[in-house]
Amino acid sequence: MRKWMCVATVLWGITSPALADDRQLIEVPDQIKTIFLEEMRGHLDNLNEITLAISAGDFDNAAFVAETKMGFGHSLDVVLRSYGLPEPEIEKLVTQLSADNPGLDHMGLDQFLPTDAQALATEFHKAALNFAKVARSVELPTTAEEYQKVFTALSETIDVCSACHSTFKVE
Repeated sequence: MRKWMCVATVLWGITSPALADDRQLIEVPDQIKTIFLEEMRGHLDNLNEITLAISAGDFDNAAFVAETKMGFGHSLDVVLRSYGLPEPEIEKLVTQLSADNPGLDHMGLDQFLPTDAQALATEFHKAALNFAKVARSVELPTTAEEYQKVFTALSETIDVCSACHSTFKVE
């Protein structure tokens, strides 16, 4: 009986009008919505890949994922790698282009995003690159303090995700 009361309370809370979705709506064409949502799901996959790398003590791989899949110009980064450009050249080019074109990563999606959403997207990429920097700084043998720094930097990245998804919805 007690179990059913808990379930009923949860279900009531989910359907309660007090929990209305008051996030700002971003309206995009269906084709763009698909691309946009795939990008968001991809970032969740990236975060999972990063946490698995951290749990294995592979901080270089965790940093690599953040840089190449979540940093500024990550889409461009993948293309340049496929053409065989050396890492230092890719890093220099992506850094230069992203400084000049903050919407570089967003595959043209910025035209659909409110300024606040664009700012959060920029913060996300900055946080991912900061995480990569922190992860790359870990020395072996790894200390508890280093793990704490890595997880704090990862948490800062996730905080930006949460802020954006709490503020906006795409339809």
